[in-house]
Amino acid sequence: MNCRPCAAAPGHRAVVAIHASRAPGRYIGSFGETRLIPMQAPWRDLKAVEIQALRQRRRGRLLPSTLTRLRKLVTMCGGDTEAEASICYHGSLALIFEFDRDWLSAIRHRQREIRKIRRLHVLEQQNPSGGYATQDYRDEDLRERLAILEQIKSKTITEPVAAPNRRPARPRALRTPRRGGGR
Repeated sequence: MNCRPCAAAPGHRAVVAIHASRAPGRYIGSFGETRLIPMQAPWRDLKAVEIQALRQRRRGRLLPSTLTRLRKLVTMCGGDTEAEASICYHGSLALIFEFDRDWLSAIRHRQREIRKIRRLHVLEQQNPSGGYATQDYRDEDLRERLAILEQIKSKTITEPVAAPNRRPARPRALRTPRRGGGR
């Protein structure tokens, strides 16, 4: 139950029930009207699916259902103002780009993720939280991310890029020397 100010009686707070059976992001007002609740980005879900995808990657096979869910969550979280500062956002993008064989984008996002993890470790040393801030990004997690980065870098040499969204480079225009009286 939530308490919300009642439009009918100023100063009075009406109790509003949020029904789980209704569509997410909606609640029934005190007079039966449906109102929208601003939805927050599902960061916790993104982190959980990213960890699941990393586990599957360790086993050698990323399941298509996990990748589909990861893509949806990245899209949902990508519109949030805090997406660029999020470690799991860049880690998830790196996994997606790695699966798509877009090695350069995978490297870029994996490097951003590693930079942010290192920064988090520095902040933890300056302002200790008892390990709460770094519970998902311990030293062994950082070593794993660095190993993944090295694997991706080696793939840029041995395997071709197969990203469908990248256009081939345009050939350089050949200019013929101009003869005659110029300006």
